[in-house]
Amino acid sequence: MKNKLFLAAGILMLMPLTAHAQGFIKRAFNVLITSEPAQVESSHKLNKNPGTGVKEGQLDVYEFTIPASHHDLVEDVERAFEQDKEKAYSMKTASATSKKSYDYTSLAVGGDDSGYPLGDIKGSRYIYALFLDPEDMTKTHRYAYAMEWRKDEKEIVGKLIVTYATTQQYREGEKKGRIIRINGNDVKLSANGFSYGDSDLFNKFFSMGEGLSAFGSDSTFVSSSIGSESWLSQFNTFKNLFLRNPNSTASNYYASHIYKMCKKADALDDMEKKMVIKELEKVMKATNDEFLQEMFQASIERLKK
Repeated sequence: MKNKLFLAAGILMLMPLTAHAQGFIKRAFNVLITSEPAQVESSHKLNKNPGTGVKEGQLDVYEFTIPASHHDLVEDVERAFEQDKEKAYSMKTASATSKKSYDYTSLAVGGDDSGYPLGDIKGSRYIYALFLDPEDMTKTHRYAYAMEWRKDEKEIVGKLIVTYATTQQYREGEKKGRIIRINGNDVKLSANGFSYGDSDLFNKFFSMGEGLSAFGSDSTFVSSSIGSESWLSQFNTFKNLFLRNPNSTASNYYASHIYKMCKKADALDDMEKKMVIKELEKVMKATNDEFLQEMFQASIERLKK
């Protein structure tokens, strides 16, 4: 009971009490995770500007399992999204066409484009809505609310997600001359991609036994205007990073970025796409993780379109 009360308090603290744009969604989230039949595990991340104390990024995840007979709890959340949709500036619903197919996307966390994944549960459906932060007068930050779930004959497995980040429009405007931090080092990115190109900088980090740390979208990092040379250079960088340790915690990030790139591969001609597909087939064999294999297969299918 104490755990349920703690989860309820967590939901209520997700946003300021003055914000009512997501009122129905917040209440439905709260009802589901505090319901008696729900088994819930939660995780939370918060990132603030060390100088000002202002929140820059937030991630709250509630993974739940409920008996199929209590499907009304999930349906109530769906209705809540419908009730709040007029106050959202963006909303999306999606479902996998089969148990081995993914409609993969991610919700940005903070100011970066690598974020929390949606669509990684086989055969699942998901819905998300984006709302501007009412306390941000610059209108550059937003809250994202999402639910992903899969139902079978006995139970419903899913997760409720809340993230806080800059808006996609703001991030797009910041991409030119953008700087990211990798293990405490500033790395400048050009408008068309990575300034380090051949991954020498990453080689330095990994040779010291370090991993890649980035506080990660509801948008992809790859620009639709990128040239084929830059595209191939980025792909090769992330492919090599993945192959260095396919079982590392960072491997999901590398695979996710490769998938995003393959969704925006218009710059490649047919010969270049065939070359990338051959490399992806090699990468698939390097991991036993079924989800990552499916993601690489989905990347190949994207390139064949």
